[in-house]
Amino acid sequence: MPYSATITGQTGQGSTVTLGTAIGCVRSVTLPSFSMDSIDASCLDDTGFMKKISADLTDAGEIQVVAAYDGAMQALSGTQETITVTFADGGTLSGTGFLSGADHGSLETGGLMEITTTFTFDGDTGPAYTAPV
Repeated sequence: MPYSATITGQTGQGSTVTLGTAIGCVRSVTLPSFSMDSIDASCLDDTGFMKKISADLTDAGEIQVVAAYDGAMQALSGTQETITVTFADGGTLSGTGFLSGADHGSLETGGLMEITTTFTFDGDTGPAYTAPV
């Protein structure tokens, strides 16, 4: 029996990243992983497994952007900024935070110089996803 399911999805081609202004020649974007801690709520008379409840807040994570290096050294000031990732289909992921890392890469013969910047969400605004229209 032939399998004939329609598979839909998208690649990153056509996506952009804006951090104040558009970041040129973005090569890849690692989207955030959201996480929530658990709290041990076990009692001394519990047996078997630990009892866990969810913590109050979600860690919004961070975004890593790899771009072609333009020759400028990226300073880390801790200033609040807004990052917007616009997906190829028009959807966006946006929120406030700060640059928490900058890896200026290495110099190699025959290799493209790249910079990897890490943006950490501060939880003040977003991150929020807006679906394409």
